[in-house]
Amino acid sequence: MSKRLTAIVASAVCALAFAGLAQAHVTVHPNALPSGGYTVIDVRVPNERPATTTTRVVVAFPAGFYSVSYQAVPGWQAKIVYRKLAKPATFQGQAVKQEVGQLIFTGKLPPHQFVELPVSVAVPKLSAGTVLTFKALQTYSNGDIVRWIGPPSADTPAPQVVVTAAGNPVQDYPGGVSAIKKARTTQSAFVPSAGALVALPLLGVAGLGLARRRRKHS
Repeated sequence: MSKRLTAIVASAVCALAFAGLAQAHVTVHPNALPSGGYTVIDVRVPNERPATTTTRVVVAFPAGFYSVSYQAVPGWQAKIVYRKLAKPATFQGQAVKQEVGQLIFTGKLPPHQFVELPVSVAVPKLSAGTVLTFKALQTYSNGDIVRWIGPPSADTPAPQVVVTAAGNPVQDYPGGVSAIKKARTTQSAFVPSAGALVALPLLGVAGLGLARRRRKHS
């Protein structure tokens, strides 16, 4: 194998390894949720440590979540912690005085494994494009705590989802919120205006007439 080929292979292996590490974050899936709808999200927790067990995961909910229930997962227990509202809110036609503050999971996640913790939620009624951030703390058996609370560009980014228009399908984008925004921008960029849709056929007719005149004069 030539030195150049060896270098290319080594670079590719390093890139794949880095990509694997970069994706080993606590995340929430799906990450595009319709406003006001009921859906099930999975809190996906990987164990990034080679010789330490994850024992506790705390997920902080943003404002507006009044209805949350969790699915039983073998080996894991869950507890919902509520916080009082400064003033009552209306949910499903009834006044509520508290909302979900945290969801605490405890269990044992060995190295090189991950767990998905399903949670049923009522998505708040918010404008399409609103980003919801679920800050998370991951505790290991040696006492270390990884704080998944940073922006998307951080080494420890917080899990995020994007609210879409009511009635839209639930979707999941592998690239996270940035991929969702990019996809929406790309789709908008390729939607022609009404004027352009009218102009395209006219240009075609004009081009055909020009071609005919050229053939008559040749």
